[in-house]
Amino acid sequence: MPDWWWWIPVGVLTYLVVSTTFVWLFSFMLRPVWWLVVHVLHKFNRYGVSRIPKTGPVLLVANHVTYLDWLYIAVACPRRVTFVLWSKYRKNPILRFFLSFIRGRTIEIDTRTSAPHALARALDQVSAALRADQCVLVFPEGRLTRNGQMMPFRRGIEFVVKRTKKPVTIIPTYLWNVWGTLACHKYGRVFFRWPEEFRRRIAVMFGEPLPGTTKIADIRAAVVEAGAECGIEQSDYVIPVHSGFVRHAARLSNLRRVAMVDATTGTDRVLTWPKALVGVWSLASWLKNKLPAGQQNIGVWLPTGLGSGFVNIALAFLKRTSVNLNYTAGVGSVHAAIKQADLRTILTAKKFLDRIPLEVPPGVTVILLEDALAGISNISKLVRMLAVVVLPGWFLDRVVLQLRRFKWDDTLTIIFSSGSTGEPKGVMLSLRNVSSNADGFQKGVNFTRDDRMLCTLPFFHSFGYTVCLWAPASIGMMSLYYADPRAAKEVGELVERWKATIALGTATFVRFYVRRCTETSFRSVRLFICGAEKLPVSLQQEFFAKFGTLLLEGYGCTEVSPVVGANLPNVLLKGVNQVSNKPGTIGQPIPGVVTKAFDQNTHEPRPVGVEGVLCVKGPNVMQGYLNQPERTAKVMFGPWYITGDMGLIEPDGFIRITGRLSRFAKIAGEMIPLEKLEDEIHEVLGLNADRAVAVAAVPDAKRGERIVVLHLADYGDKLKGVFETLRSRGLPNLWIPDVRDCHLVDAFPVLGSGKLDLAGVSKLATQLTGVVG
Repeated sequence: MPDWWWWIPVGVLTYLVVSTTFVWLFSFMLRPVWWLVVHVLHKFNRYGVSRIPKTGPVLLVANHVTYLDWLYIAVACPRRVTFVLWSKYRKNPILRFFLSFIRGRTIEIDTRTSAPHALARALDQVSAALRADQCVLVFPEGRLTRNGQMMPFRRGIEFVVKRTKKPVTIIPTYLWNVWGTLACHKYGRVFFRWPEEFRRRIAVMFGEPLPGTTKIADIRAAVVEAGAECGIEQSDYVIPVHSGFVRHAARLSNLRRVAMVDATTGTDRVLTWPKALVGVWSLASWLKNKLPAGQQNIGVWLPTGLGSGFVNIALAFLKRTSVNLNYTAGVGSVHAAIKQADLRTILTAKKFLDRIPLEVPPGVTVILLEDALAGISNISKLVRMLAVVVLPGWFLDRVVLQLRRFKWDDTLTIIFSSGSTGEPKGVMLSLRNVSSNADGFQKGVNFTRDDRMLCTLPFFHSFGYTVCLWAPASIGMMSLYYADPRAAKEVGELVERWKATIALGTATFVRFYVRRCTETSFRSVRLFICGAEKLPVSLQQEFFAKFGTLLLEGYGCTEVSPVVGANLPNVLLKGVNQVSNKPGTIGQPIPGVVTKAFDQNTHEPRPVGVEGVLCVKGPNVMQGYLNQPERTAKVMFGPWYITGDMGLIEPDGFIRITGRLSRFAKIAGEMIPLEKLEDEIHEVLGLNADRAVAVAAVPDAKRGERIVVLHLADYGDKLKGVFETLRSRGLPNLWIPDVRDCHLVDAFPVLGSGKLDLAGVSKLATQLTGVVG
């Protein structure tokens, strides 16, 4: 035997000793190393740590976004964590490297196995870990999200807790802002790509503890609520919308990129990002000497376009509160808004005044934009252009323009609500409200600066103000302005000419597009979201049949800045089909927002799947109604805003609206949902895509109230047959209107947003019936 053979056992023994020592040391140093890695790669925060019991069985239930979610939670959690991970993770060399150092702290599970006994054994291991008083992390979605939204939770948790046979504390856990980081499916390729941004700010929120008996759907809802709590905490770190505009406009890559296009005059007025910033900066400088120092609220009487966009951004530069007045409302409503907001100065343009005159109350000064154009010198614009090209965006933001003078909780705008159910109210929205909602909407629907957004909604409407003005401006996306959303032919040509990819509107305006636009008008649009009113499924089908673009229903309220949630296109990626669009619902909440159904009288939360009045929580909830604290108190309890809409949260997280609290008729002690009755009538008529009737309630001496139907000319003779059909379909007799209470109208009252004017419908019904309310 050769002399060197004895080196073989020595070498093997040395390898085993060194490997064991290294693994032991690495395991001992694991948490500090992970902490360092996470904090180098990200700006990392954690919240709710004190909610985790220090001893006893704890089940952390989290959303699943990236392959590194377990790492973030391990760093955030003060207790040693046992991970329940998909068994195929070890097939990836990068993940296998990390996981090799925590063997013994992982439970491998394969939710896609065809052997039920293998899955049961894995769940038994989880139960055993809980019985041993361990802190266990599970991802009940079973797969990584394909579009950033949470998928339905699987019921394995209920099985695990039941088999544990001792009290288990469930901690809903939310991973914030990790969609778009490394190791997620946002761009298809998971690894070996650059992240969206270096040292992105992410966070982990541990929510309120839940008992082990909590149903899986309610656990999922609690995870979403933890996300909203995290959104409130993280709202301090969102880039303010006006700062985002400056930083993107000053980027070298945007020097020749188009920022805004205004086609209202018939000719496209095109501005690049540097020119847009110079224009806003110059206007702000000119206005600084024109606006009296003591006037915080400044009125704006302008249509959607470059002028109104510049004015609103310039007022934000000056730390003033913009009040966009509704030029489609009556004189009384406009004067009421001017009085409530104590407006002493209104910015407008002579060309617009010639089209839509403004009766200015005594003591109010009008400033014309034409004077600004004449008063800004070419030299000053040239100097500012040089500064935009040379200086970095952060320096312009913080040092030159000093935009951080506008504090988070200062009022950015006052939006007078549409008044669809009553008198308009001044909704005060802070910089935090608008910035966090624009950021959440952008992250929720996954649009980027390479998109092109059609912006036709007016800025006196919160949907137009936040989503059409600030959302694209704050991320460097092109805005395509047209002042009249009803001008279907011109809007369609604008979309086709500039190949818009994002469009926003209402069902009322979409009906114009279906009738008057060509089949190629909306072919480039990948995302068309409708809000402000209910979107009939038949209208979705008709729009898709003509344009090949899917309409998606969203939802919001002026009081929440306004976006709450939206449907998104379904995603099929790597064999996983993530359902993100459910017709008849309003989609899932955007990041940082949560909705919950409550009992309308006791404010007790309803379980998932049970109807109640929908309430919203998040950093987007308004400051309150202008000078109306009593009215504010009626729609708020704690951090929750009461929307007035009845609905429920479905087990998969989609929100379903079932009616409006104020759109009920109380007849003989029974509540009759007027919106539901309208839907039934339209369905029988077979005209769900068009509005044929509007239903209202008027006082009645015998039964409290009675139902009145307003109808267009083509449908009056059909209503008697419709009512008979409704009876045959099982609707209660109390629901069925009397034919004598059907009245012909030339048109239905609508608001400037295109939404049905419910207050106007009620007033018209009262006039036609001769009832004194």
